[in-house]
Amino acid sequence: MMRKEVLALLAAVLVATGSEAAKKPKFDYSVVFVPEEGGVKFEKITEDADMVAEYKQGRNRTGNLVKKATGIFGSVKTNVLDWWVIPQIALSPDGKRIGYINEKNGTTNVMIKSAAKGGASIQRTFRTNVEGFSWSPDGNTICFTEVRGGHHGIYLVDANQGTVVRQVSGGNDNDYGGVISPDGNTIFFHRGEGYSSYSLWSYDRKTNLFSNYSRGMTACLIPGNKNTIYCARFTDNNESEIWRVNFETGVEEVILTQPGKSFTTPQLSPDGKWLLVTGSSKSEKEGIDNTDIFVVRTDGTQLTQLTYHPGNDLSPIWSPDGHSIFFLSQRGSADKVYNVWRMDFNM
Repeated sequence: MMRKEVLALLAAVLVATGSEAAKKPKFDYSVVFVPEEGGVKFEKITEDADMVAEYKQGRNRTGNLVKKATGIFGSVKTNVLDWWVIPQIALSPDGKRIGYINEKNGTTNVMIKSAAKGGASIQRTFRTNVEGFSWSPDGNTICFTEVRGGHHGIYLVDANQGTVVRQVSGGNDNDYGGVISPDGNTIFFHRGEGYSSYSLWSYDRKTNLFSNYSRGMTACLIPGNKNTIYCARFTDNNESEIWRVNFETGVEEVILTQPGKSFTTPQLSPDGKWLLVTGSSKSEKEGIDNTDIFVVRTDGTQLTQLTYHPGNDLSPIWSPDGHSIFFLSQRGSADKVYNVWRMDFNM
């Protein structure tokens, strides 16, 4: 499966008249922000020359989130909005370097550059089809997801030098979204077991043992609490919710759910008070379905939409101090090209 087949974007919406002007998109994607985002500072981190991996339209692919908005667009047609839920960018623990996925010559790989604007990028994986990754808490390892032989797997590579890769997953499984525990010993990930069916697993690097926990995907670890994680789960309506799961007590709590919407890929703020998520959205003025960035308190209150641009905003991560959010976005590009952006967070 080629990565650019995995994230579904909506085609440009055309004005329903016969004039030539009516064939132009309703919205100019080259603008950096919209009125609803007034007062927020946005900074572009990568440039088009960095060739941040582009996402193309597709649907119903294993590993995708699929959100079906039935009853909104009519009783016959069903609108499907899906996006790739594995984190596509990552910051080094000191916040000085940012990694992103580059697409070049038909291959996708992790590139690393300064988190400040400008500067060259350094390639850190030399593979064929890297689809997502995370940085270890000690800054020494990159844990990435790659497709090989028709199966998704978890792999490790040094974050600073060398090209030796260690395979974690078995060759016949479909594993995604590996994250390394603070002590560096355990790798949490989710395993695909059928369409929209995922379960949370871990791998012990000392014993080489795998453990299965519960239903869910995109594990978000909680520093100081090794028995509890945040994750996303599908409902029977194929929408995604955010949950908190305690493996020791068996207590499972839904943190964020909203009928007709989906939320994925929780990221816990450095102060432990907020969850950063990607969510399905719809721009009111242009009527464009897309993905936007939201935050919610860890008790499920104060859900707040942070971005409103009709272009897709997704895969957000926190800066180490919690005052900035890095994310992928089509904003600022007339051709709807993706780049890494940074925005302030002051709540």
